[in-house]
Amino acid sequence: MYIEHPLIKPNKLEARLYQQIIAANALKKKTLCVLSTGLGKTAIAILVIAGILTKKDGKVLILAPSRPLVEQHCNRLKDVLNIDENMIIALTGKISPNKRAELYKKGKIFVATPQVIENDIIAGRINIDDFVLLIADEAHHTTGDHAYAFVAKKFKDKCHVLGLTASPGSDIDKVMEICENLGIEHVEVRTEDDEDVKPYVAKVKLTPIRIELPPEFKKALKLINEALKERLKILKDFGVINSIANVTKTELIELNNKLFSYDEEVKYELIRVCSEALKLMHAKELLESQGKTVFLSYINKLSMQRTKSAKSISNDEKIREAVNLLMESNVEHPKLEKVVDMVKNILEKNKDERIIVFAQYRDTVEKIVNLLHQNGIKAIRFIGQANKEGKGMSQKQQIEAIEKFKREGSVLVSTSVSEEGIDIPTVNYIIFYEPVPSEIRFIQRRGRAMRGEGGKAYILIAKGTTDEAYYRSALYKEREMKRLLKNMCYLLNKRLQKKFEEKEKEEKTEEKIKEVEKPSTKTTKEEETKKPMTILDFIKQAETKPESKEERLKIENIKTKKPVKIIVDVREKNMAKLLHNYADVELKTLEVGDYVLSDRVIVERKTAEDFVNSIIDKRLFNQLKNLKKVEKPLLIIEGENFSRLHENAIKGAILSIIFDFGIPIVFTKNAEETADLLIKIAEKEQIKEKRAVMVRYGKTTMSLKEQQRFIVESLPDVGGALADRLLKHFKTVENVFTAKEEELMKVEGVGKERAKKIREVLTAKYE
Repeated sequence: MYIEHPLIKPNKLEARLYQQIIAANALKKKTLCVLSTGLGKTAIAILVIAGILTKKDGKVLILAPSRPLVEQHCNRLKDVLNIDENMIIALTGKISPNKRAELYKKGKIFVATPQVIENDIIAGRINIDDFVLLIADEAHHTTGDHAYAFVAKKFKDKCHVLGLTASPGSDIDKVMEICENLGIEHVEVRTEDDEDVKPYVAKVKLTPIRIELPPEFKKALKLINEALKERLKILKDFGVINSIANVTKTELIELNNKLFSYDEEVKYELIRVCSEALKLMHAKELLESQGKTVFLSYINKLSMQRTKSAKSISNDEKIREAVNLLMESNVEHPKLEKVVDMVKNILEKNKDERIIVFAQYRDTVEKIVNLLHQNGIKAIRFIGQANKEGKGMSQKQQIEAIEKFKREGSVLVSTSVSEEGIDIPTVNYIIFYEPVPSEIRFIQRRGRAMRGEGGKAYILIAKGTTDEAYYRSALYKEREMKRLLKNMCYLLNKRLQKKFEEKEKEEKTEEKIKEVEKPSTKTTKEEETKKPMTILDFIKQAETKPESKEERLKIENIKTKKPVKIIVDVREKNMAKLLHNYADVELKTLEVGDYVLSDRVIVERKTAEDFVNSIIDKRLFNQLKNLKKVEKPLLIIEGENFSRLHENAIKGAILSIIFDFGIPIVFTKNAEETADLLIKIAEKEQIKEKRAVMVRYGKTTMSLKEQQRFIVESLPDVGGALADRLLKHFKTVENVFTAKEEELMKVEGVGKERAKKIREVLTAKYE
């Protein structure tokens, strides 16, 4: 039996009663749906989309955590929904910002990563008021500073909301945070134990496989443990830990944070020792669970770092002995051989079987793939996008890898990137190269085998190592989460009901207070006038409901006009989130500074902690040399935690910045104060001084090459890299400006639309 609905194609969506009940409830209230993997969260999303669009005219936004999942959802919606396919659009970072701005006007349903939507909200490319529904797939990400949380908070009061997740976590307070960020009013939960769900559940048998480490590994681990105990003994002798036995990484991280607040001079030594202990614990875990290749790679990275703790470890005699022992040995981690044997055994029984192998590290993925290839087994690598070292897969490569695996592959060897939502329905075997302590990731990995008729999940555990602890932790947390889920509907819905009742009560109380205070006295107004008000205070005041239509229009004008523009470095995303309500924000990769406030003012912002760290690793003075290129540079230091360095060292650095570099410094207490300062400077420069906002470096006259590049960069959608390519191709600025559209399109990065814009600017009459 299939769903019949005007917006759903015939014979495309199976009719399942539990999905219809959840969707019906989700249409009444903003809902979080917790549903086990493989039970059709996407089907519920489609039912809710159809229901909302039948009643309201507007747009729909679906958030998905990865680009391949965005493409997958988009294709599924096009296949099932009876809506023009051109109106269902996948938005990724590969689509230019200007093109995305145009697509928002044309499309009806958008599927995007939260990072893309976050950028477009900050830059003002998307109009949230156009949307009637937000669907947050993998809604457990909607916490903290994640882009999911930022987008959810912007949308939740403007439109209907549906959150979807298989594993919200075992902490009810964290689930409440998800609900708060999404504006959830109601929770729907289904587990594999529910009667209406049981017929559709694919069972997965979980089998731990314990593996003995080779003698060489045990000897190396003994040496690492001895080096670790030396550090822990120092911490114990100073009384900052009680025992050197069973100290966890979490405890050391907490200790490290506590040490910063110590007044004693010895704290710097203790911080260094604590940092060394943490690094040694990590190195030990890598050798235990991953093998010597990943371990040696980590030690090599430490040897190239400048910090005292990294140097201390790489120069430690015991660590050097462990490294030499492993380098001389030909033995690799026995897990690798075990994976190959297991895959062979599975494929011998059924050569058409497909398997997913999960591994934590990319180096391990590469090793497994190479070993499988050497044994004549088709294996496909699947990892995330490029990291600092440049390793990774593009979105296109990820999608091709999934399609290839569905079509012809035997084994997909993947990092955590394929844990969430990727649709591989025929997989019946999962192999964990190592256990993961997170119950969410544990469930998601195992869930890849719950999309067919069920299957088996094997977990490789190195005996007597942290693998054992992580495995026990994941099982315990999963049991806790299942226990929570059984009571979740009642507990969460009760809490949510109480929360909304309190909110309503507060709103009524505020209304009564306003009524009482309505005839305010002249004295009160005078007092209010005397009270200092920041720009942010003023705009926030504008966000309260005004009493008259004229006031509302005035405030809307204030909010939409955004009289100043600030160019923000892409790495300053959190500050951009704060600024975007009060200024026109453009995110850009800046070579110098963090904020461009005019053609002459560029600001470098550092938190107190980052300021201290940049002095220690000597980054600061290189950055200041670059900042001196600016006509009016400014350094903002935010916060008060300078505890890692002695007071005299901090004062010396500050005096050097002011007198040696000639760069003024302003201190702020927090991000809000920094934002207020940036807005005031931008107002002075752009409104009072009538200066333009552009990236322009150099107090003195620019060189000929710099002038040529600067002129070409002024063309539409042309950045520094493209300006270089255009000048190298056409040789002169004149040739760039006189080139026809077809000639411009020969340069990499210039498409038809961009070429058209360039020609339009160069040929249009000035009026």
